[in-house]
Amino acid sequence: MSLRPSYPDVGVGSGFCYHHQPTDQHFKHPTLTVLHDMVAKFCSVNSLPFNNDEFDDNVCKNTPNIVCTESLRGVGDLVHVVLNPIAGGIDAVLGTKLKGCGGCYKRQQEMNK
Repeated sequence: MSLRPSYPDVGVGSGFCYHHQPTDQHFKHPTLTVLHDMVAKFCSVNSLPFNNDEFDDNVCKNTPNIVCTESLRGVGDLVHVVLNPIAGGIDAVLGTKLKGCGGCYKRQQEMNK
């Protein structure tokens, strides 16, 4: 599950922070919406992928003293939360490898769109 800022309109300390790991670029701004626009523009100009869920999660992990909560991103996450433990049980009984399979992950992402 991704993390999302609980209070996106409330400034924190020295501002919201984002670290773009593939390029090692660091972004900081007092408001979350402007930071989002900065990172989205950077990714667009450099033909890099940009994902809103990853953005929220990244900000939560890189901004000191921010309050974040886990949230479901869509139906795919809800299905994952319900079925993943069942798949683990089936794996334990039948010796299969259903839990965490690549096909399941792809379907989860598609259902979240």
